[in-house]
Amino acid sequence: MSTTTEVAPLTAPVPVDLPDAVEFLSESQWKVLMAVMDAVIPAIRMEDASQPSKPNHDPSVFYLPSGQYSEAAIKLRNAVSPLDHPSDTLEAYLAERPSDNPLFTQVLKCVLSNLPPSKQRDMRVLLSILNTRPGSLLLTSHAKPLPALPITDRLKILRSWSTSPLWALRSLFKSLSTVGKLVYIRSSAAFPVLTGFPAVPTAWAATSTSHPFTFLQFHPSSNSRKTPVEVTTDVAIVGSGCGAGVVAHRLAREFGPALSVLVLEKGRHVDARHFPLSQAAGLATLFEAGGVIETDDGSMTVTAGACFGGGGTINWSASLQTQDFVRAEWARERGLPFFESDEFQACLDRVCHVMGVAEVPPNHANRVLLEGARKLGYQAKAVPQNCGGKEHDDGYCALGCWRGEKMGPVNGWFPEAARQGVKFAEGMKVEKVLFEQKKGAKVATGVKGVWTSREGEKVEVIVRAKKVVISCGTLWSPVVLLNSGLKNPHIGKNLHLHPTNFVSGIFDEDVRPWEGGSLTSVVTSFENLDSKGHGVKLEAMTMMPSFCLPFLPWTTGIEYKLRAAHYRHLNTFIAICRDRDSGSVHRDPSTGAPRVAYTPSDFDRAHNLRGVLELCRILHAHGAREIHPSIAGCPPFIRSAARRRSGEGSTPENADGEQGEEAKEFERWLAGVRALGNKPPVTPFASAHQMGSCRMSARAKDGVVDSRGRVWGTKGLYVADASVFPSASGVNPMVTTMAIADWIAMGLCEDLRGEGVAARL
Repeated sequence: MSTTTEVAPLTAPVPVDLPDAVEFLSESQWKVLMAVMDAVIPAIRMEDASQPSKPNHDPSVFYLPSGQYSEAAIKLRNAVSPLDHPSDTLEAYLAERPSDNPLFTQVLKCVLSNLPPSKQRDMRVLLSILNTRPGSLLLTSHAKPLPALPITDRLKILRSWSTSPLWALRSLFKSLSTVGKLVYIRSSAAFPVLTGFPAVPTAWAATSTSHPFTFLQFHPSSNSRKTPVEVTTDVAIVGSGCGAGVVAHRLAREFGPALSVLVLEKGRHVDARHFPLSQAAGLATLFEAGGVIETDDGSMTVTAGACFGGGGTINWSASLQTQDFVRAEWARERGLPFFESDEFQACLDRVCHVMGVAEVPPNHANRVLLEGARKLGYQAKAVPQNCGGKEHDDGYCALGCWRGEKMGPVNGWFPEAARQGVKFAEGMKVEKVLFEQKKGAKVATGVKGVWTSREGEKVEVIVRAKKVVISCGTLWSPVVLLNSGLKNPHIGKNLHLHPTNFVSGIFDEDVRPWEGGSLTSVVTSFENLDSKGHGVKLEAMTMMPSFCLPFLPWTTGIEYKLRAAHYRHLNTFIAICRDRDSGSVHRDPSTGAPRVAYTPSDFDRAHNLRGVLELCRILHAHGAREIHPSIAGCPPFIRSAARRRSGEGSTPENADGEQGEEAKEFERWLAGVRALGNKPPVTPFASAHQMGSCRMSARAKDGVVDSRGRVWGTKGLYVADASVFPSASGVNPMVTTMAIADWIAMGLCEDLRGEGVAARL
């Protein structure tokens, strides 16, 4: 299948449909689930004064007395200034509820269809109990099924779960409330109108398409549909993310068309003329499991790319090189001296050069970090972007770079590889590596998997290859190795996730957070809290609504709606920890998909909490009018209008009077945040960085691959992605992944030349 640059003029990105969802709930179970969602994101209306005896005639609606309703409307109007909406717009937002919105149901089904079968079974049991024997789970005396309860009682039930002594109920509350917020923001018709969030960037123009890649088709002949289709190549690369892009590029540069290379991707290519995708379609199409992978215990949410280009298509462009203290750890403690060598530095510099890594002007959120850090004496610096030297103000990058400037695999590495003869297949899910015993050695001879056409046809495919490179990411690479019969006990272990906590700030000024580069600055003062390279960095996050707003604290549905309405005045920041402790990846026994076993340790959570506190200080110093840590049970810090006018960011040492009192109040509030702590599962943790599940080691007994990425105990099999990191990188892992992949690819080229493959002149 080919894309083409011959496209008709466009006035908006070409829409991409939501994928089909697998139905696993009965009609009655869906009714119960939607009753929960209506409590998480409720419809809010005014009481009918003419019927005081029947104020709550619809049990799924919050009816407010006229005075409270008017107060809510005033808060909404203030939240979205300088927009001046008619009352109808405010009322439509307040009245909107999930069960009235077919798109909410469709998106929810897409999200839930990605749950592992065991969690789907648990959900069916839970919803059945809530429908028939609610008292056992509601922790109340209610005998009615949950959908029959008024919204006020449903709210009490949700809040009782959030404070339950049982981990399972606290986890249930966190999961259902987070999913409700996420799906609502993805599907709401009223939210974009209210906040002025444009579905299409204001500068959008139909100026970009991707390279015209051609994708192989694997249709069997009519008389042999049960026989696998076989193809032959010199090198098979499984995956198309940052590691795969660099390996394919290096092989093409070294050997040109003399070496046949085939890149196999289970996801789909989306041409740049479709970008940015809608929030609903973007997460469902570009991300693994629709963007919502929960760890086994529900303590963390993991996001990873699952499209052509992998994480390089949906990341935030941050291009930080591996730091000296991490390189020293890997070289000296892990026995891998290459990481302190000039050769590795050359790899880092080379990949940055190819991508045109450069600094870009900061948007509001990143200016807050830089300026707040300066006022407090913290160390902060710019984060370069892989944007080909362009200014790159694409704040929508997580939904696809519509400018075509982000030099990830699709724009920066694969086009040259394609011009040199590298071939590609999308929709090809590789199940395992094939081996033969040759002279007592286990030699990789290809891969086997299933190709699915865009029309849904499934074909078993065997790719015969002299060399196999596994580059399908930290979640999938260990699964492919395990499926291949490898018994190395380290496969899937040593998983690092850079656990992240969140803090949001609301500002007086009109922030328009969707504008500008997502992550262009970092505060580094707290990155080495244990003197062994473990600590926390402070960064801004992408401000697409469905990425940041689901992490706003939820206490009641009314409060959440009013809080989310501040979106155009809001920035969210992350405290991202270089984790010392690790988890693991294992296969789901039913589907074979990766499952993540990881709980943030007390040691690492302490660093996250330090980061949360320091983010609060930065926001306070910069003059945020409200500070909202995503800490369970934590009230926000809210400045009065008078204090905001009197000055920004006072401290007890340099202030007196009103400002000094406000600063003391802030310190007392911070002490309360510290006392509450960031305990899972209710406090949200997330990860966009996965590393280490096939770690590199100096000895076979300590890891999965050697210092050149070759899988211990095999020949002809390599791993080249973030899964080979010896431990957590501590920085956004793209550049480190690419540099290591470049090093592994150079070794692969040496191996090929040693076997008689001629390099190009």
